[in-house]
Amino acid sequence: MINQNYKQMKKLNINNGYRKFLLMALLGVALLAPACKKFLDVKPKDITKDEDFLQDYWDADFMLRGGYQGLQNVVENWFILGELQADWVVPGPGADKDMLEVAEHKITSTNKYTSWRAYYDLINRANYAIKNLPRVPRNPNYSVTTMRQYIGEMKWLRAMAYFHLVRNFGDVPLNMEPTDDISKVKYLAATSQDVVLDSVEADLKYSFTYCDRVINVLNTFDAGLRESPEQTIRRVTKATVCALQLEVLLWRNKYTEARKVDENFINNNTNTFAGNGTTSWMDIFTVKILFNEPLLQTNFSFASREINPLMRIVSNDPASGGKYMVAPSEVAMKTYNPNYPVISTTNATTDDIYRGFGLSYAGSAPFYNRLGSAPVIWKHIGLSRVLPGTINVPANVRLPYESEAVWNTYRIGDLNLLRAEMYNRLGEKQLAISMINSIRGRVGVPNADATTNPRQITTASTTEQIEDIILRERGLELGFEGRRWYDLVRIAKHRGSADVLINAIKLRAPVAQHAYLETRLRDTKNWYLPYNDEELLLNPNLKQKP
Repeated sequence: MINQNYKQMKKLNINNGYRKFLLMALLGVALLAPACKKFLDVKPKDITKDEDFLQDYWDADFMLRGGYQGLQNVVENWFILGELQADWVVPGPGADKDMLEVAEHKITSTNKYTSWRAYYDLINRANYAIKNLPRVPRNPNYSVTTMRQYIGEMKWLRAMAYFHLVRNFGDVPLNMEPTDDISKVKYLAATSQDVVLDSVEADLKYSFTYCDRVINVLNTFDAGLRESPEQTIRRVTKATVCALQLEVLLWRNKYTEARKVDENFINNNTNTFAGNGTTSWMDIFTVKILFNEPLLQTNFSFASREINPLMRIVSNDPASGGKYMVAPSEVAMKTYNPNYPVISTTNATTDDIYRGFGLSYAGSAPFYNRLGSAPVIWKHIGLSRVLPGTINVPANVRLPYESEAVWNTYRIGDLNLLRAEMYNRLGEKQLAISMINSIRGRVGVPNADATTNPRQITTASTTEQIEDIILRERGLELGFEGRRWYDLVRIAKHRGSADVLINAIKLRAPVAQHAYLETRLRDTKNWYLPYNDEELLLNPNLKQKP
């Protein structure tokens, strides 16, 4: 992603600059990770001083890109915590102890998925950039407008990280200053989640004000700027800000405020759906540069040794590095294809032909088109659709270990269903149904209010009946994309009842676990993770939750 001009202009200084920025990130993690202590006890050497580093546009650009790089590190936690706690996946035969704890809702404070290191690393990268971007001298390539835009993008990253922390832990330490010196590490107590989310909302308001509708970059050979579709889907725009704002406000049941954000989205969005879903829905996960559906992509480059962890987690092919740790649940497969393993390839009234078998999930390696074989999540390892009627033919799958599939941080399909949820809660049922139909129409299944739909809803349906269909549709459209657990929790918060969450998880859990899950999840405190033991040992002001 680094601009070629940048490589040339900073050739002599890039290594020192990188070491400095990496140190900043590691020092931020020191607040939370005692494992770093020995490394940090060693006095760093060969570090570029601030006055030498913060000289021109390219230093600002470098801080910006360093911030975005931190998104890669949150993908595994996002996927595991967003899916394995819910009903759309089950542990595979290769699942480790920590994954089994997550799936069974018996997560201990030593579980690796209770580590918030990746999120605070992202926050510290953002904090460092927010503090230091104003110190870079202004010039024609780095105006006040550009500086504010960069700060807005970094505030979005910080807001996203804190939103995830709140959804996972509830109350968390709130730190808005970079940690760039081990002697200045602050050991902070947990802040109320409402205060943290107030801060998130404030950051997002700034981001919306100063982020642009599209991303402009410097011309390679000519003076001035040019619009970059590639950077527009890899960096935060006004539409991306609206997406996160909408999700935060729905989490807080702030529907009137969400409606205002929706108006901002309509006025600033430049994205559309990814073509006709009957031919190109899979492009969302296989085309690295897709200029319509994604609002923000997190990219991985195999050539740069940036490895998306999901191939290892979901593939059952050891030759590709697959550990088969997570698999699609029967609940999920039978939502796509109700008679699985019998699948209709022509009847869109009974089967989700263009999102189900061979697209969201498939059979086992090496012939992923083999029906009835142990299923795998196909979105993260496949390169094209698997046809269930073509048996024992090698499928188009990613090359061994080349797990650089993009992670859709936000995309239009996700946002339209959040909008449907908002409209429904505001009593605008026809708009809600229209949003659902925008999703269903592009994949060739009957509209939500069509008489041919066995789960037909109309404006005469209750709020909860329509919400149930939205939740189901989010599963079909966003299955295995790290959303499901958070969707269930959010809907349970809307209703003031744990039933929707408990009933969903019991459907995929063994009967022997039902009584435990019923008791465990009835208490809303248990929707959140415990603090990790290592964080408690390091930080005397952080106390374990009851």
